[in-house]
Amino acid sequence: MKHLQKIGYSPKDILSQCLIQLNYRYILVVIMCFLFSGCPFQSLEKDLAFIRNTARLQGTIVNPSPHQKPIIVLAYQLFESDKKLVTYSVQHRPGTFTFIRSPGRYLIAAFEDANEDWAYQPTEYAGYVGNGSIITVKPGEDIVHLDLTLKHPEEVTLAEAPDLASPAIKAQLDFSKIQAGEIVAIGDLRFSQKNGKQGLWEPVQFLREVGGGVFFLEPFDPQKIPVVFVHGAGGNPSEWSSLIDHLDRTRYQPWVFYYPSGLRLNLCAEFLVKTLRKVLVGNTLNNEKIVVIAHSMGGLVSRSLVNMIVEKDVEQKIRVLFLTISTPWGGHEAAQMGVDYAPAVIPSWIDMIPNSPYQQALFQTPLSSQIDYYLFFGFKGGRNPFTGGNDDGTVSLASQLKPEAQDAALKTIGFNEDHVSILRSPSVAEKFVTLLTTFANRE
Repeated sequence: MKHLQKIGYSPKDILSQCLIQLNYRYILVVIMCFLFSGCPFQSLEKDLAFIRNTARLQGTIVNPSPHQKPIIVLAYQLFESDKKLVTYSVQHRPGTFTFIRSPGRYLIAAFEDANEDWAYQPTEYAGYVGNGSIITVKPGEDIVHLDLTLKHPEEVTLAEAPDLASPAIKAQLDFSKIQAGEIVAIGDLRFSQKNGKQGLWEPVQFLREVGGGVFFLEPFDPQKIPVVFVHGAGGNPSEWSSLIDHLDRTRYQPWVFYYPSGLRLNLCAEFLVKTLRKVLVGNTLNNEKIVVIAHSMGGLVSRSLVNMIVEKDVEQKIRVLFLTISTPWGGHEAAQMGVDYAPAVIPSWIDMIPNSPYQQALFQTPLSSQIDYYLFFGFKGGRNPFTGGNDDGTVSLASQLKPEAQDAALKTIGFNEDHVSILRSPSVAEKFVTLLTTFANRE
């Protein structure tokens, strides 16, 4: 450096020369660390190793029962001298089930919960995948077409009869901290910034240590319309405090979704769907209406949920008010940098690459007349360093206002707020309350 000063270079020139000589890849990694508030790549790599070792088990269930009640799918892992229930899912209608499992030997069974008591009785329709054959899971090798048709009670009896309402059964399940309807305060210690960031950087550890799921802020009331709040990348439910304070709690009940935002977005969406299914078993909505409001990346996750409502099995008759705020419908350029240059890649970055296959698939399912969609965006930012266009301080306007998203919206509304302040904006709250009132009063 002294040599450069002697031949006439200023300190600013010297800094520029040093930056030019640095490896460009590592400069971008430093940028990514600033963008995502920390650089715990070693912890991330441990979670990625676990994820790479897992496999997807997927199949379709057919139910000839005249009752058409919820179906509970059970996954048992077989050990040398033991068989253990490790996870389950709830299907409100016949359709596709999915499990993500580690290598091992498994047995998959299912039954129709005719009396909706979360326990199997011999009088209920039931069955096994492959008539009870063992399914061997190998690292990273998905197994699909695990199809199953439930049989009349006189034709089959399950050897397994778990009582899923039992705390003892729930405690032995993988990721037993996942909740579906636990009543909490919005200030619950689990809803901390630290835990939200862990969900991004260590999604598997988040599931083990924090759990997540769908939480209630008050006891369930079938007369009140649920409002499901979905946070974005690295976020947590407490970020919704301001908008929740504006809810008329005599008409609406707030539910908050807490999830590991570092997972692939289709898995985040499946996590939301599964926990909502569990919530709705035995909790009938008399008004047949639900509100889904999402911030940032949470909008991409929620659109998958809404698509599933349109396509298949959550109750077609339910009417939905769908509202997204500052959602990067066209992805984020920083995600591309992370995938290209970071030492370890957060899985959700793959789906956040501009115009990724995940984003493109979202708009292949048109919204039905049962869904009222509104798009909120913020424009209090500056010039986006990646696109050269304007942004809200985090997401470009081009991404927030992707044409396909605008085409699907009944109305697109802009606010002079940045990516964070928009959740605390009085103007946003006022418009939100107006939309809620109109939706609630609709026949």
